[in-house]
Amino acid sequence: MIIHLNGRLMPLEHASISPFDRGFIFGDGVYEGLRSFRGKMVGMERHIARMRDGLREARIDWDPSPLTRMSEELIKACAMPDAFVYWQVTRGTPGPGQPVRSRVPAGRMTPTVFGYCTPQPPIEKFVNADPPTVTCAVCEDTRWSRGHLKSISLLGNVIAAIEADEAGAQDAILVKNGLVGEGTAANLILVHGRQIVTPSLESVPILAGVTRAMDLDVAPEIVSRPVKVEELASASELMLTGTTTMITSITQVDGRPVGDGKPGPVARSLLARLTRAIAVELGFGDIVERIRVDTLSPWSSPVSASR
Repeated sequence: MIIHLNGRLMPLEHASISPFDRGFIFGDGVYEGLRSFRGKMVGMERHIARMRDGLREARIDWDPSPLTRMSEELIKACAMPDAFVYWQVTRGTPGPGQPVRSRVPAGRMTPTVFGYCTPQPPIEKFVNADPPTVTCAVCEDTRWSRGHLKSISLLGNVIAAIEADEAGAQDAILVKNGLVGEGTAANLILVHGRQIVTPSLESVPILAGVTRAMDLDVAPEIVSRPVKVEELASASELMLTGTTTMITSITQVDGRPVGDGKPGPVARSLLARLTRAIAVELGFGDIVERIRVDTLSPWSSPVSASR
């Protein structure tokens, strides 16, 4: 396996990071998860902007502008054109004489920049296809209030995923103060009545997903608003949406079927629209020609265009 560490490509077994790195000691860092199809990166302007915002908020001094080039170098070195590409930037390692456990960083550090990739399905898999499926359990969101920050400190997400697994589900739907947030690694979309809804970023501390933003671009019918946990039980469709999940239908929540327990028409249409948008962005004319994009209007009648 080839990885990217501090500007260099190298075999995994040659990589070395100090155990005093603040990412290891404190979870002091931010990350991004990217997607490539046919060796081309998706949504990089948004990913880079989000990482830049996260680094600025964390006061970590690193410029993510080269992320596209670095990602392309990595997937080429790994001979992996269809991939999930992970990058994390930690604050770095304290220098000699600097305190290891000081919460406030002592002196200037060189950030540690690490990336790897894993294989993913090609774009052809999503052409005119039913969405993949997942089962979920509702779990209390006990994470911190900076849910918009893509922090490497993901213990809250891990605990929720373990709780869902213990309940016999594959993922968790996180709920805080009676309001629905997101999954452990993806945003949420539901069909409630004749409205297609995604939880608003202002109602609960959740991530502003890049794929969520693309969904809003390709489907202006989607309404962004607070979602009460009671609405999950009456939703005719539930979906996760994210970099690797694309559009994934939730077929069960807490052991109860969602709708008829199968991917619904809105999920199929959203997956088609998202796949087409990615193909247009990356210049895959052959994929664009093959996709039939159904209108959402028979299933939605949004009352608001609020984002």
